[in-house]
Amino acid sequence: MYLKQTTLACLFALTSQGVLAQALTLKSDYPSQYQVRKGDTLWDISGKYLEQPWLWPRLWNINPQIANPHWIYPGDVLQLSWVNGEPRLGKMVQGGKRVLRLSPKNHYESKANPIPTLPLSEIGPFMQTDHIFTTQQESQGLPYILGENAGHIGMLEGATLYVQGALIPGQDYGIYRPGTVYRDKQTRELLGQEAIFVGTARAQASLPKDRSRILLTRSQREVYQGDRLMPLPAQEMLSALFVPRAAPVTTPGYVVELPSKARGGGKFDIVLINKGAREQMAPGDVLDVLRPGVRLTDKYGKVSYRELSSLYDKGFHSAGRTPLPDESIARIMLFKVYDKLSYGMILQSQDMVSTGYKVSHF
Repeated sequence: MYLKQTTLACLFALTSQGVLAQALTLKSDYPSQYQVRKGDTLWDISGKYLEQPWLWPRLWNINPQIANPHWIYPGDVLQLSWVNGEPRLGKMVQGGKRVLRLSPKNHYESKANPIPTLPLSEIGPFMQTDHIFTTQQESQGLPYILGENAGHIGMLEGATLYVQGALIPGQDYGIYRPGTVYRDKQTRELLGQEAIFVGTARAQASLPKDRSRILLTRSQREVYQGDRLMPLPAQEMLSALFVPRAAPVTTPGYVVELPSKARGGGKFDIVLINKGAREQMAPGDVLDVLRPGVRLTDKYGKVSYRELSSLYDKGFHSAGRTPLPDESIARIMLFKVYDKLSYGMILQSQDMVSTGYKVSHF
């Protein structure tokens, strides 16, 4: 996986009135200086200083010592100062020059790799290869695998395959298989359909009858007849440009799925939620994750968890009993937004996040 590591720009563009109203609260053990290390993310650095890391663009806002505050490289020395009673974090300067503690080799490497907002190793595959079909019909109009002359049902890396559909010779394509259909659990509205990433291929030649020959360059799983192809985005079109901000006010949503298929997710795991561009969501939005309050039964003053109660007590002694309050256990940042669905990364977690947990603005 390759991903161009483009970091934040336009740190002064904070549009949320709620964010502007929040005070910057420093952690009790914040460092007065910090040297940026390879592997750091902007979120991690902010977490060393702020109780609310999504407010870090304000921590960097309007520092007169910095001409270009949004480029941060391994080896930069960051220093905390105070402006009009508010903390400001910037690159340490001495005699008007920025301080770097780097060897010539490291300095060259750092200039090529400014630190990203989120761990690129985790979000990279979702940015470059993962996809969601907006409708079930979207995949039907795409080119599809016809097979290979060896007659194998499951085709693997290195095979020469034939495709129904005109492809551009030399272009790289992702191979996908329609998967889970996502519907709203209450309204049954179609939210989208999973596009299972199967592998990558390079178009080699155009053939008569609207066909193409391809080379299977990578197979994450076996490729089958009927699998669909879509052009992969060029590396230079990808970026990790995320300005953290509180998500817009909207009705609560929920975690649709953990793409890992695990029962629960922790820090740096990915979640899919049922909110998207339709609700004005955008990459960088931060949301609260709430664990649903446990339901109870109350049989003549004897309170029990409904899950552990008998079928009789569930049926006759839980009606009207108010569940325990929902509890905030995690924060996620969105990084890839579709019309009705979005991918987000868990950045803070007190407990495991599961499918069905509520997501909300805070």
